[in-house]
Amino acid sequence: MFAALSLLTLALAACQKPGGGADDNAPSLAVGDSVSGEITSSSRLNYNDGSRHQGYKVALKSGQAVALELGGSLNGQLSVFDGQSLLATASARGYEGEAGPGDVSLAFKAPKDGTYLVAVNSAGSDSFGPFKLKSSAVTPYDGKPLGADSEAIDWLMGDKQEYRFKVDKAGIYTIGMESGTLDSYLHLTGRNVDIEDDDSGNNLNARIRAYLEPGDYTIGASSLNGSTGSFKLKVGLTPVDKDLVIRDGSALTIGQTAQGMVDSRGRRSFVLNLDSARHLQFDAIADNFDSVLRISGPGIDAEDDDGGNGTNARLTLHMGPGHYTVTVSSFGSQQGVFELETSDLGADMAAPANSNRKDAADAAAEAAAAAVAN
Repeated sequence: MFAALSLLTLALAACQKPGGGADDNAPSLAVGDSVSGEITSSSRLNYNDGSRHQGYKVALKSGQAVALELGGSLNGQLSVFDGQSLLATASARGYEGEAGPGDVSLAFKAPKDGTYLVAVNSAGSDSFGPFKLKSSAVTPYDGKPLGADSEAIDWLMGDKQEYRFKVDKAGIYTIGMESGTLDSYLHLTGRNVDIEDDDSGNNLNARIRAYLEPGDYTIGASSLNGSTGSFKLKVGLTPVDKDLVIRDGSALTIGQTAQGMVDSRGRRSFVLNLDSARHLQFDAIADNFDSVLRISGPGIDAEDDDGGNGTNARLTLHMGPGHYTVTVSSFGSQQGVFELETSDLGADMAAPANSNRKDAADAAAEAAAAAVAN
């Protein structure tokens, strides 16, 4: 890859003036404008691999950030040169990072005042077709800490960018990274929190939803497909009910719904004390993770993943008197908020497949047989 880029640099250097200026014969492209073109057999030749290219001159000020987007049917690449130095390059990404047809996006920042060469390259000697090249100015993130109900529009310029995030009020925070060109990836750290996410948002967008205590955090934004491009960071705060369960050991009340938050390990446990036999249904309802339910106690050790609606968990059990532990966890140890409903189904309802009625009946029969034998 390095050798190929070096040869590409040498090949494109032939269309630049000595001393580092861009080729005077290349058409100009102003920031904010779009141009249409086509790579044909008469386009300028890259001697290393037989591919073709078309160059454009772009005049920039030091520190000016520019976004480039290449679209059309051309299987192409983008490269930016400062004289004979390659500043940035990008190609369309297929599955598992392999080059392939598709839109190409690239962002770069001018290191000094000057005129730069933007090269639209075909991906190979047999790649031809029309293209559209769009340029736009990028207003980089101003560096101020993000907070509740804030957003920042930025451009991914490298492998990863970090943003300061200050939480003034405890609550459930939703952090989203939205982009039409990147496979977004988020990483939140701070205050004993370490959460990563890839595709919890729509399409390839990333989203983290977590209960956060006041303090300083860091949001890491990156792309799984190695692309650069524009994105939006959005931080939303959902005020929590004063009864939100954020610690283990809270008591459940039959007929009521408990709102809880799974911890960094992806689980939260409750206790249930029964003074008489009951026929109960438990529903763990979550909107942003796959819930799992586990109930253990006298004669019971039951677990369910998707017995409820969608990916929600449900257990329906005949339970005798005693002390039980009810645990809600998230598949994959994701953080998030859930509701735990505990419903009394009454004594008349037929026992479902995951109940322990059969075990209870067997135990009663065994006890009766033992009594007769004695």
